[in-house]
Amino acid sequence: MTENKNKKNNHGFAAILIIVTMMSLVLIVTFSLSAVITTKNRISKNLVLSARSYYSAESGIEDALLRVMNSDYNWTAINDFNLDGSEISQNITQDGSITTIEALSSYYNNNRKVKTELELTVDNISFHYGVQVGEGGLTMGNNSSIVGNLYSDGPVSGSGTITGDLIVATGMSLDTNGIWDEYNDDLIFGKNGEPTDIAISFTPTSTATLSQVSLYVKKDGGPADGVIRIVSDNSGSPSVTVLATTVFSSSKIGSSYGWVNFSFLTPAILTEGIVYWIVVDVDSSNNKYFYIGRKAGNGNSVSEYSSDWSSGSWTTDAVGDYEYKAWAGGLATSVDGLTIGGNVRAHDIKNCAITGDAYYQTISDSTVGGISYPGSDDSPIVALPISDSNIADWKADALVFGILDSSLCNISTDVTIDGGKLICPTGFDPGVGVIITLKGTLWVEGNLILENNNKLVLDSGYSDSSGVIIVDDPGSESTSGKILVENNIIICGSQGLNVAEDDCAESNETYILMLSTHSGAATYAIEVRNNADGAIFYAHNGIAHIKNGANLKEVTAHKLSLENLAEVTYESGLASANFTSGPGGGWIINNWNEIQ
Repeated sequence: MTENKNKKNNHGFAAILIIVTMMSLVLIVTFSLSAVITTKNRISKNLVLSARSYYSAESGIEDALLRVMNSDYNWTAINDFNLDGSEISQNITQDGSITTIEALSSYYNNNRKVKTELELTVDNISFHYGVQVGEGGLTMGNNSSIVGNLYSDGPVSGSGTITGDLIVATGMSLDTNGIWDEYNDDLIFGKNGEPTDIAISFTPTSTATLSQVSLYVKKDGGPADGVIRIVSDNSGSPSVTVLATTVFSSSKIGSSYGWVNFSFLTPAILTEGIVYWIVVDVDSSNNKYFYIGRKAGNGNSVSEYSSDWSSGSWTTDAVGDYEYKAWAGGLATSVDGLTIGGNVRAHDIKNCAITGDAYYQTISDSTVGGISYPGSDDSPIVALPISDSNIADWKADALVFGILDSSLCNISTDVTIDGGKLICPTGFDPGVGVIITLKGTLWVEGNLILENNNKLVLDSGYSDSSGVIIVDDPGSESTSGKILVENNIIICGSQGLNVAEDDCAESNETYILMLSTHSGAATYAIEVRNNADGAIFYAHNGIAHIKNGANLKEVTAHKLSLENLAEVTYESGLASANFTSGPGGGWIINNWNEIQ
């Protein structure tokens, strides 16, 4: 009996042990699940709090971007602020055209930090000469003067004085093999996975130097400069024998299609009827690359592409030929009747008094204070510094601000213009004494007339960059798109006005580029009868006429006429004038990421 009783007790104890063990396991599992759930809840809550902190930091970045990109705000006065419980601090630093913004957000001890880099897009246009003139050349009246150097692609004559050097380049003519007037497709080159080098065959119609080529191109982002090479033919493809080179300058190429001229400092001498190649060599750079327009079935040339021009491996583009123009040099040009303080280079020199050296083919009735170099080669063409593509970009910049109210065409009170396109069939002609402050790129469709004590001032938000006014009337370039400046007009850069002296404040080497696309041969694209220290005048396709007594800093034109006593005094800062679409635009974001 006792043994059976012990067995029953043992069975009862085992059952209790099993129950206790199972309950313990249940409790352990329950507590574990509870801990896991609690931890997940805590993690989820922290993720929500962290996400909220992150998006608050993003808001801090966006707030700072608004303040930096809009000159109506003073971003240097930014302080910490609270956004719905998130404590946000901002840090903004500038280094040249680069602005770095950081925003740190803390929400219930969840810290998130975001950083972005903002770059002011700038077109660096170099004016290396006090005056640069295209094929139309220059005429100078009595006692007119250029204080600085002159480079002209056309003849120079008159009775004025040039204090520096004078260079009159060889004349040139357009070769008819390369004339296109439309395109129906394009090719990307210089992008990873795309061709990096392109080539166009060219057969000159006469034996001459190849002074200049033009390409119908645009760019995406800010790719680096490339190289244009003129090479000989190798069994229907480009060879590696280089005859001439020049820079494929990215700064002259805009994000809108346009013709861009590239001239050769040492031109190649090409033979009529022989095939040559225009090769464009660029580096591949991810998100920064070029486009070239192409035209299907024109039959005037062959176009090819390659990943490396020097490898000799080329593929013929089956879609079409790339658009180009080519100019043959060698036409005789001359300088006649001037007094030159420096050296002179021209094919023919007549009736001149030269202090320095003279380089020429022929000379007559002239004095040379330095050394004469008869039989010298003509100087090469130098392309004007602003391209059609640059102009197309500036017009696009203006359109970002929209079409302006036409009442501005004849405004009678002081006005600030943020930028935009202003359509004025009878001209943009402000009333007497009106002060115009320019805050963004302005496109005037019609004529621009500044007279009667007007003042044109670049907004201080431009800082050390210059602004742009384009005067262009598409489809009516031969009759419209003119600029007239006269009668006590004041034009200032971003340094602003000195009200006490009724003049510009001390120069900070910023300017307003006033560019006309007027192309009429019998009328002036730009006419200036007034001093204008803060302006750069640019007649892209026409004649600039500077009246007697006017004193300017820089004039560039297809053709230029200086009347008696007119003077252009070159300022060294113009060698690298940065033009931007304005304090309210022209920004690109290089990167945007979380750093903490």
